[in-house]
Amino acid sequence: MDYVKPNQVMDDLIEAGAAKARLKTSQMLIRGMLSGAILACATTLAFTASDQTNIPMVGALLFPVGFVMIVLLGLELVTGSFALLPLAVLQKKASGSSMVANYGWVILGHVIGCLIYGGSIHLPRPGWGRI
Repeated sequence: MDYVKPNQVMDDLIEAGAAKARLKTSQMLIRGMLSGAILACATTLAFTASDQTNIPMVGALLFPVGFVMIVLLGLELVTGSFALLPLAVLQKKASGSSMVANYGWVILGHVIGCLIYGGSIHLPRPGWGRI
């Protein structure tokens, strides 16, 4: 049969958590920064699409594209760390300190990525460009 048994899924999740715990600090920061910037960009895209079309569903359909890109690129989201690292710690495949360090570095990466994105965009101001 073509299915994965639940215990195999759990083993894969624990192994993914252990792999996250073994990442170097630079990898966590860079992957976190890219994730933060992509999510910020996806948010801008979603709000812009909703605003320009006056159909909020358009933005709701576009926003998950950012998450898909992050997953396909193998980047770091702190929400994934929240889900996977405790499993690895409970199974003694990672330490509590590596879990907390991962949370901190990835969150810092998200914030830096969002700030870089936010500082690089120039939103039009009402009234600008009018004569």
